[in-house]
Amino acid sequence: MTGLDPEPGSAPAPILAAIQLMAGDDPGRAERGFEMVIAAEPSPTWRAVALLGQGLCQELRAAPEAAAASVRAAIESWAAADPGSCAVALAALGRALADGSDSGPAAALLSAARRLSAGPGAAGLGGVLVELGAAAAERGDARAATALWERGRAEGDAPSRAAAAANLGRLAAARGEEIVALGLFDEALEVGEGPHLRVVADGLVALAAQAAEDRRWEDVGARLRQALPLRQADRDARGAAEVLHDLGIAHWRRGQLHAATRCLEDCRRSAEELADDSLRAAALRALARVALEGGRLVVALAYAREAAASSSAPEDRRVSAGVLRAVGDEARRAGAASLSAEAFRLAASLLADPDR
Repeated sequence: MTGLDPEPGSAPAPILAAIQLMAGDDPGRAERGFEMVIAAEPSPTWRAVALLGQGLCQELRAAPEAAAASVRAAIESWAAADPGSCAVALAALGRALADGSDSGPAAALLSAARRLSAGPGAAGLGGVLVELGAAAAERGDARAATALWERGRAEGDAPSRAAAAANLGRLAAARGEEIVALGLFDEALEVGEGPHLRVVADGLVALAAQAAEDRRWEDVGARLRQALPLRQADRDARGAAEVLHDLGIAHWRRGQLHAATRCLEDCRRSAEELADDSLRAAALRALARVALEGGRLVVALAYAREAAASSSAPEDRRVSAGVLRAVGDEARRAGAASLSAEAFRLAASLLADPDR
């Protein structure tokens, strides 16, 4: 058992009984149950749980001062039992509450986390350094974030080192330092599971976007192929679908039309499963462009028509109409008059009612 993350079902019976009373809308009796645990329980960790429960009951019966005192006592008990997990939790909560100011509850929580991270056993507190670095980055202090993450990378346990390296890599990616970023991402990925996977994937997608601006389509594809399994491992279905869309575009730009079609069809299926009409329309528009480049006018019109049907936002309708006009122009050049007329009719219909 570590901190406040005990094994399932291992809570002492009096705590479970008090929690059941609280769930039954009886905070007064629940509070008395927690008081009995606080008086008799030898474990600092379980006393901390009981103090938090007591504080919640006091908050429910409109006694905020008593609730605050109970929560402070819970944190003290938790910090004595497991300073590492307590510091990480305080830093995460402070980061969640942070509004960019140097005062208030968020600052107090972050300050408490810093004090714990500087105390005995600090080598095991890499997680708090990652959270503190994230809080610094979110308030725009990249220098402080870098220093904290570098310390976490040097002193933390394996998951903390991975998270710190991933965050440092994302910073490097934002600066356009691709080689540095990729090295840090490789370091982070030595740990195969954890929240750092999403950070690395985000960084790789950022590098891909930078490469796309320079029309380095081979690099775009390489970065996105690295990002896709990370999105999938992180169970980020929408993120994976977006990567498939962008990877399809990269294949298209390199003239790899079959590979582009496969990626974009996979994106379309994912978007349908997610009920994401906007992403579905984007995939269909790209499929229409790919078919158009391959000279498959009928297929291009079919995709463009589907995209139009999925387009509800004004910008989506405008872009879908543009694809239909492109199909119409190409069909006219190819002498397919009826197909051209149908494409232009659909484009005009799509834009006829801007409030649809």
